[in-house]
Amino acid sequence: MHAASAELALHRASYDLALSDDASDMVGAEGRIAVEISGDCDAYDLDYRFVARFQQEQELIVTDQQTESREARDGSWFEFETKTFVDSSPQDTVSGTAATDGGRTTVTFTQPGEHSVEIPRALFPMQHTRSLIEKAEAGERIVETALFDGDDDPQKELTSTAIIGPGAPANATGPDARAATSGEGAAADRGAPLAGLRSWRVSESFYNSDSDADGMPVFETAYTLYENGVSDDLVLRFDGYALSGSLASLDLLDRPDCP
Repeated sequence: MHAASAELALHRASYDLALSDDASDMVGAEGRIAVEISGDCDAYDLDYRFVARFQQEQELIVTDQQTESREARDGSWFEFETKTFVDSSPQDTVSGTAATDGGRTTVTFTQPGEHSVEIPRALFPMQHTRSLIEKAEAGERIVETALFDGDDDPQKELTSTAIIGPGAPANATGPDARAATSGEGAAADRGAPLAGLRSWRVSESFYNSDSDADGMPVFETAYTLYENGVSDDLVLRFDGYALSGSLASLDLLDRPDCP
């Protein structure tokens, strides 16, 4: 398997999410994702934060997931740290490194506890996005991938099945270019950084050793994926509820001057 060659745009984006499906034990939910992809000629740097508020009958719960990672542009290595908070109290920290050599990926954890795990070859997050774009451009419609994204139990062997819709050009005034600038009065500029780019609607299901015996995934998502790696119109489907939303802001960052 060769490394994906699609070029990802360095960018800073935020997404506003709201409860999209009825949940029997939940009165309401809302969330916000803030993501920044930067980097240099050797690697991509990801700074990701997902804050969600869940209103139940008698309780308000706030979860906060913060991830920082660095991933080689050729997909050969991956450094990661994820911290999880519930109601501002720290719950878990997972950190370490991973490297792929031949048909195996070796994950070395520093937290929780120092240990190493070897799994079949897996793609890392940026490499996975680049691969999806490459497959979409080639006209492939079903893509199955083994992944490692920094999970604390890689031996569950996370896999993804992505269904890619037909490609379409972006429309700066239509729903495929939901938002590019924030603030009132920005409607004329909405979608400008994405205008003219091809996009695909992707539905992705994730499976591992904890997946339902009937074949149901542990997590599902759908999103519009642009050829530069920016996503919009998100649906995040968890066990018993789903959140959906779109870009609230988008800023493209300067690319490094690489040879």
